[in-house]
Amino acid sequence: MANGDDEKRATTKAITQMGDAVWIGQELDKTHRPKPQWTLIALTGILMGIGMLVHYFIDTAESSHYTFSPLPFIVAWVLFVACYFIDFSVFGRYPLQFYMATLILSIAGISLSTATYYGQAFWVLGPFSISFAYLSLLFPVAFALLVYAMRSRGYWGILLSGIGFFPLAIILLMTPTLVGFVSYTLSALCVLCFAISRGWFKVHKTRGLLLVLLPTFTTLTFSLLFLAQYYTQRFWSFFHPDQNPFGTGYVYNLIRDFLSQAQFFGQGDFPESGVVPASLPFIKTVYPLTFLAHQFGVVFLAVIIVFLAIFAVFSLYKAWKEKSVLGALIALSIALTFILQCTFYLAANLGYGLIAPLSLPFISYGKSALFLNAALTGFMLSIFRTGEAYEEHQITSRRELAFISYKDGTLSIRLKG
Repeated sequence: MANGDDEKRATTKAITQMGDAVWIGQELDKTHRPKPQWTLIALTGILMGIGMLVHYFIDTAESSHYTFSPLPFIVAWVLFVACYFIDFSVFGRYPLQFYMATLILSIAGISLSTATYYGQAFWVLGPFSISFAYLSLLFPVAFALLVYAMRSRGYWGILLSGIGFFPLAIILLMTPTLVGFVSYTLSALCVLCFAISRGWFKVHKTRGLLLVLLPTFTTLTFSLLFLAQYYTQRFWSFFHPDQNPFGTGYVYNLIRDFLSQAQFFGQGDFPESGVVPASLPFIKTVYPLTFLAHQFGVVFLAVIIVFLAIFAVFSLYKAWKEKSVLGALIALSIALTFILQCTFYLAANLGYGLIAPLSLPFISYGKSALFLNAALTGFMLSIFRTGEAYEEHQITSRRELAFISYKDGTLSIRLKG
């Protein structure tokens, strides 16, 4: 219109040059349309199906006080689907609030714990019991949110993230759960180093990593030396179980004997000691894969490991490629939690578990672990589904701001330096 066209002609020219707003909006919707994660959804369903079979085989192969029911897996699948459609951006708006809520509720829960079993704190609600060891499944996500909130604060942000690690770690030591503490520590370390390596703290990457790794490895060295005084016999039995057959080496010997007698397919032979598989301690909670490998063949164990490995690799790869900062940090924390659970559990069932495992996602006994893993997995897939369309909102420091002015119809932007 400034060039002399009337409003109608000017509107036509503007649409010709810039495009119709409705059509452009529709095309942008197609570009940012959520991407269903069919591969990981299918793998989740397969793993839950394997879990149902494992429960059924163990409950029917030997006399058991457990009663097989598919209901927990149905509830877990409903939780998975519900979390799959959750908008994860809400955590980006209140990251510190979620971290503090996790911390306060955990402290309150442990303070109100009503029972202990093998030294671990439980919350008993009628016929149901919840172990606080499973807090280690949630703490990596809480720590990832803390890192997300601190990412714009430079070296101070790294230090504050490190300080924020300790309250949750202390809670796990109070529970107590050694495997939970180790899993949370490794996940938190990887998440923090990942954020530094991506430049999200806006510091020199090498210096930032040294700021984290040097005190971590120093503390780890002294901790191992301290623990070695109390776990010398356990370490020795781990490498030489035959020299302590009636002590800490008993379980190691049983597991390795059963696996050595296992067949590729079908029931294996019994060890020379004549011990039956049902005599293995915690066979339905900690060592079900050892039992299944001996009863049905190593091929059964191999199939489970393959599906777990495929799921872990896909999850880790997609978390690594996630574009949004919030999505990448949370997805990585969940993927690492899944991988560490599987690693410790499989090591124990192969006779090389130095510490007792927590759970095997979707497969091992324990409704609490099943529900938490289902919810976390659904939430991770929600990030993969819509993460590309998430818009980051980061508070920048004063020295990063541009100088913006508007005068006489002219917008001026001058970057500092």
